[in-house]
Amino acid sequence: MYFVYIIETEDGTYYTGHTNDLLRRFTEHLSGNSKSARYLRMHRPMYLVHLERFETRREAMRREKQIQRDRRLKLSLIGPRRDLREVIESERSYL
Repeated sequence: MYFVYIIETEDGTYYTGHTNDLLRRFTEHLSGNSKSARYLRMHRPMYLVHLERFETRREAMRREKQIQRDRRLKLSLIGPRRDLREVIESERSYL
């Protein structure tokens, strides 16, 4: 299972990414270490505003690129804010 997600940063910008391990990737983003996305090391991640699931990495990568290229699409997908730390805690509760 693969996921495409949009994160809102502290300064109100958006980052789109994909992963097959949400807990690991979100933890990396919040840590700000070298495994975090370069953009999110400079723009502190705050909220998860969109999440989609895909069966294959190829599908997820295609969707990520589509969202990154089309600003109107990205803005139309933005939903309720979920604090990234709370998302991590709820994912851990399923383990």
